Amino acid sequence: MKVKIVSDHAGNKIKEELAKKIAKEGYEVILRGATSDDDQSCSYSDVGIDFAREIINDKDRENTKYIAICGSGIGISIALNRFKQIRCARVTNVEEAKLAKQHNDANVLCFGGRLVTVDQAFEMFKEWEHAKFEGNRHIPRIIKLDEVGEER
Repeated sequence: MKVKIVSDHAGNKIKEELAKKIAKEGYEVILRGATSDDDQSCSYSDVGIDFAREIINDKDRENTKYIAICGSGIGISIALNRFKQIRCARVTNVEEAKLAKQHNDANVLCFGGRLVTVDQAFEMFKEWEHAKFEGNRHIPRIIKLDEVGEER
């Protein structure tokens, strides 16, 4: 199982720390986006768009988990959610992470690097990663959102 994590400069520090924790769990971790906290030219919009395209074209999506981080988590989640096949959930706690998968089948987990600790981020990842999409009543809602995405 692989985990790909992207961040802008504001999320770089937590991205690197989180990657170490996830790797200790046996995942292959691949980092994208900023390479330092000082990389001010690394915009959440640019890395979010690039990451969305990478996800859409990833031949191994079934065996890959995706995480996106910017300062607040808001900007990068907006960038990612511009793409029809992306359901990026910006979460702030473990319960939201679980519900993002159970109810929304979120395929990208997102949080603010300036708003959560690495331990909180790791706990949210574990909960989201192990949660299962419930389907049933949630499927028509996801389909409706996909249809609206086609209007663009």
